Amino acid sequence: MSPYDSAIMATYRTIDEIDNQLTGLRTRRVWEYWRRQAGSAPAPSWNNIKLIDLYRDAPIMLVLDVLLRPDVADFRYRFVGTTIVQNRWKLDTPDHTGLTYFEVSHQYDFQEVKESYDRCVSAGHPILLQRSFETYDASGTHERLILPIQEPSGDVDKLIVVVERLKERKTSRPSDPILF
Repeated sequence: MSPYDSAIMATYRTIDEIDNQLTGLRTRRVWEYWRRQAGSAPAPSWNNIKLIDLYRDAPIMLVLDVLLRPDVADFRYRFVGTTIVQNRWKLDTPDHTGLTYFEVSHQYDFQEVKESYDRCVSAGHPILLQRSFETYDASGTHERLILPIQEPSGDVDKLIVVVERLKERKTSRPSDPILF
């Protein structure tokens, strides 16, 4: 049994659990950067985050602005990495930068992801999901690391999300674009 098989449906919510269970190299780099930028605070502020510092891992990242509305939290996709856009090639809107969570089509049931985003905002703690996935063009296992970014007040106003596919089997590929 590979380490991926035993972690197909795992959720981790403490710093120690996440630190011990992260599998992906790229996810770990973002995690370590986030922890360094937080210092002794529970989470870093946006002023402490420089996306250029994460350029190697930016293709598998998202940055979401928290939009608190009556009775529901929504999220605006401020940044969507190129690999995430590429993985969404079969959707009508592969690049959902600027759209909100509720405006975006998802490739699979995103209810658990939305609940994890909400929990991260309300608790102010990171969350690591290790799951099997099945999309329109691939299946396998991935890690989704959800990292809170705090305002000086302590409220979470952004999330950094890293989605690293650990094991993947492509079922179809995008065709090359017609250039002329």
